[in-house]
Amino acid sequence: MQVPHNRGEAIWTWCESAHDIIFRTQNRRTLKRAVIWLSLVSFAVHVLLIFLAQALHAPQAWVATVGSNYLAAIATPFNIILFYEVLTLIGALPTSTTKSIASQYEIVSLIFIREVLRDIGNIEDLVTTQQITAKTMPLFLNMWGSMMMYLLVALFRHVAAQRQGRSLMQIPSPATQRMIQQKKTVAAGLAILLTGMAAWNVGLFGRTALRILRTGQGTLESATTFYNDLFTVMVFTDVLVLILLLLFSGRYEMVFRNAAFVVSIVIIRFALTGGYPYGAPLAVMAMLFGIATVLIFNYHVRVNGPIEE
Repeated sequence: MQVPHNRGEAIWTWCESAHDIIFRTQNRRTLKRAVIWLSLVSFAVHVLLIFLAQALHAPQAWVATVGSNYLAAIATPFNIILFYEVLTLIGALPTSTTKSIASQYEIVSLIFIREVLRDIGNIEDLVTTQQITAKTMPLFLNMWGSMMMYLLVALFRHVAAQRQGRSLMQIPSPATQRMIQQKKTVAAGLAILLTGMAAWNVGLFGRTALRILRTGQGTLESATTFYNDLFTVMVFTDVLVLILLLLFSGRYEMVFRNAAFVVSIVIIRFALTGGYPYGAPLAVMAMLFGIATVLIFNYHVRVNGPIEE
């Protein structure tokens, strides 16, 4: 590491070091192991509570609120795994913009498949009587919508990989090194912010659980809005990265592409709050818009020459 020449350079260097410490390989491995164990424990506890809710004649309110359908326990460990995927998304920020957007698309697809798992646990008629009712329609729409997103993520990555040029990580110059430092600073700040948001939402969840214990009323559903808030933050993060990239490259193709990516993430934010039947179609439309953006950007690059990002 080079010795910083001034206070501003020292700040950038410190932020880069903080990012490297947060996302170093050892920490990622430790976090992954913790996520695995926490997922197993949460799944086992949820199953046990459902067993007690079924077995006890008059279960406590905090036991009864988990319901009596064992399939509802499937979504519990998946929520923890999903948060781990969010952290990997943050780690992708200092790489290319397309990789970061692809990671955000992955998170969206996982959110919708999580909704499918949750709906399976909540639809008693589907499990007990094997009947298809109107309540199952959101499940099937989210199921096929998430499958379409799964395909579109692969298409987006494939199309993005066809571009000529190199990423910032491959270009050894002072300007690109500064850009990498700036992106790492954004990623480190985002990691701290999202960790705080997660802690806040866990607190809200705990407060809801305590209220159920005291009053016997309420539900744990919709106790948190973490993933809605996540994509609100990501919209502003993508705008910030767009502004930082202007310092490195002001070419029209790059500016329009990154602005279009911001539009795509905004639409996804609407998809997460739109509800049935608009959520999944809006998310699919946002991903199609992102793929079209990359296809046209690649054509610009072939016509006007390579662009580093």
